[in-house]
Amino acid sequence: MVKKLIRHGGEVYSRVVETLDRVGGKALEINLLEELKKRDVNLTLPELRRLLMKLEIHDKVRVLSLDEERKIVELIKRD
Repeated sequence: MVKKLIRHGGEVYSRVVETLDRVGGKALEINLLEELKKRDVNLTLPELRRLLMKLEIHDKVRVLSLDEERKIVELIKRD
C-alpha cells in the first residue's frame, strides 16, 4: 500500500511533514506513527523509517536517536 502511494506523487511524504507540523514540529518516532494512524495513514515502523530517511536526505526532517529504540523526529523549518 505505501509503495503504491509513494510512486504516485509522494502523498505519504507530505502527510508525514503535515502531521509533524501539526504536533509542533517535533515528536518521538512512535508517537508520530500513532498520529499518522489517527489520520488514516497506516504505516509499519519499517515503512515510516524508510520514509523518514528519504525526508532526511532531502532536508525536510532530522532524526535523532535518544537510545537504541527511541528516536526524535524534528521538522526542519526553512525561513
